[in-house]
Order: sequence, then structure tokens, then C-alpha cells
Amino acid sequence: MLILLGSLFTEKVPANVFQLHREPKTWEWQPHPENCNFIINQPASTSGQPVLIISLSARIAHDRITNVLQGEHSIWELTIADPHNDFLKSEAQLAMFREATRKLMVAIKSAHPSATELPIFPAMPVACAVELGRIRMPKAELPWVLFDQNNKHNGFIKTLTIGHSHE
Repeated sequence: MLILLGSLFTEKVPANVFQLHREPKTWEWQPHPENCNFIINQPASTSGQPVLIISLSARIAHDRITNVLQGEHSIWELTIADPHNDFLKSEAQLAMFREATRKLMVAIKSAHPSATELPIFPAMPVACAVELGRIRMPKAELPWVLFDQNNKHNGFIKTLTIGHSHE
């Protein structure tokens, strides 16, 4: 829902997005951590339909995706060296996330020109979820099919789609 909220705001609406930090417990941005880089893992082959995993708060194993989706898929991943639920400390990290994600979306679309949608499996902080939605380019992006971990179903389930021809 936070990704959808961000997509409704877009980047056209000025907004300051914050993240509640667990340690120290505060909403204030912390000093920028050293060695913070976003990593894009590209698939070995782009012959399948694209899928995006965002492994920032936790690692998402590829078999969790193949258990949900049928057919051949090319799995792209945005991650960091050590995913955990309190990695996002600085406003600069959030800006780096936006930049890396914009580049990643262009790369996916370029590698998959005939794709009709982009399934997304996120494990990310709430501030990144809002910003992911805000950077979405409605006229340029594939529809995003968002999946969420559901413990009752013991795995990911399709939750909502952002983007249709009516945008």
C-alpha cells in the first residue's frame, strides 16, 4: 500500500519522506553510513519475463519467486551487501535508492521490450516503499504487479497492480 501511496503522490508533489530508526529509536536522519552501495544483480538470461526482487530489509530467495510464478522468468534484484530491517539511516541513502531504482527500471525495460508487466517482490523499509512509488513514471513504466509475504499462505501472494492504460 505504501508503494501505491507513493505512486499517487509522484515526484511532482514536494515531499520529505522519513524512516523510523530502530537504533537509536528516532525519526531523525542519522549520519550517512560507510560502504553503503546498492547492488543490481542482473539475470544470466533475459529470455524470460522480467521479475524484480528488492532485498533490502531481508534476502528473498529466488525459489520463493518460482514457487509463485509459472513459466520462464528473468529475475532482477536490487539489494545491499547486508540486508536487514534497520539499514536505512540517512537521507543520502534514500536518494541513492531512488537513483539506483530509476536506472534499474530503464535497464529492465530495455532488456525486455515485449514485457507486459513487472512483478515486484519487495522486502524494504517503509521510506523506500513510498519512494519506489514516487519515482514511478506512469507513461513510461510497465504495470507493476506487487506481491507481499503472507504468513497465512506461507509465501508471497499477489496484492495489487499499479498502472494500466487509464493512467
